[in-house]
Parts: sequence; structure tokens; C-alpha cells
Amino acid sequence: MKEEHFYSNKLTSFLLLLISSIFVISGILLGEKIINFEENLFKSVIFIFTFLLFSFGIVLAFLLLKRKKPLLTITNSEIIIHNVLSQSKTIQIDNIKSFYIFNTQYRGIKTNRQIFIKLNNPTEKYTKSWFYKFLNKISKTIANSQYSIQTDFLNIKQQKLLELLNKKIKNTV
Repeated sequence: MKEEHFYSNKLTSFLLLLISSIFVISGILLGEKIINFEENLFKSVIFIFTFLLFSFGIVLAFLLLKRKKPLLTITNSEIIIHNVLSQSKTIQIDNIKSFYIFNTQYRGIKTNRQIFIKLNNPTEKYTKSWFYKFLNKISKTIANSQYSIQTDFLNIKQQKLLELLNKKIKNTV
């Protein structure tokens, strides 16, 4: 059984670290001038939330930079999605119906790249949730897409990964 491992893209992780560090350092230097809850409550709260967001970006970048384990493993029978901050998810290839790409864009720049996995039979716990019931009213395709692969931090292009995954499905059918 041949396993293919995909690790974190160190260049993307370094760029996240660099950008987040610039914002956090400038936030520390300008914090006293910007934070004034008596005069600008809204501006101060937004600044604090933004500061926390970029601080979390630094933590995530460090975790991705020092990570030695793969973020994605593909075998002949299953796909294992390893997350940095939570448990790994295993999906059997014979339960996969198809894949589709979902990209989020802001002013023409792709900000989020994902490959959603449409399952034949989602897990029982997921199908009983209110979230699944809500999505099922909107679209069956979206509701049956229980898992996704975040491709932003992988060391493979999204289209090549999609082609590889589609080959795995064709080989099992």
C-alpha cells in the first residue's frame, strides 16, 4: 500500500509569521495611542480583537514551521487529514462520492482554498446535528460535505491534489 504524505509549506508559514509579527509589533508600539475605551470604545475593541487574531497567527505559524509530521496522508484505502490543533480525521475512500473546490476571494485575491469531500454516507453523529439538517434544506451536496482539506498550507498545488484524489476514487471503483 503506497502512502503519499503532504507536509506544511514552510514559505507560506514563514510569510504568515512575518505579516503577523509586523502587525503585533506595531500594535504593541501604537497600543497606548489607539486604546482609549472612554473616547473610542468601538475602535479600541476592534484593535484588541485584531491584535489577538494576529497573535494567534504567530502561534499557528510557529506550529506549522516546526511541524515534522504530515498535514495530509493519502493511501489506497483512506485519506487522513491531520490538523495542527485538533485530532486527525480518517475518511475511507470507498465512502467518497466526489470532490469539489471552494475558494474564497477578496478583491480578486484568493484568501482561502479548500477541497470539500462529498460523502456517500456522512457519519451518524453528523447527520443528527442541527447543522446538517439546516444545510440539507439548502443543498444536499453541501450537507454531505462533512470534511474538507485546507490546501493553503500544503506543499502541493490545489489542482494537482484534486487530480490525485480523483485518481484514487477511480482506482477504487
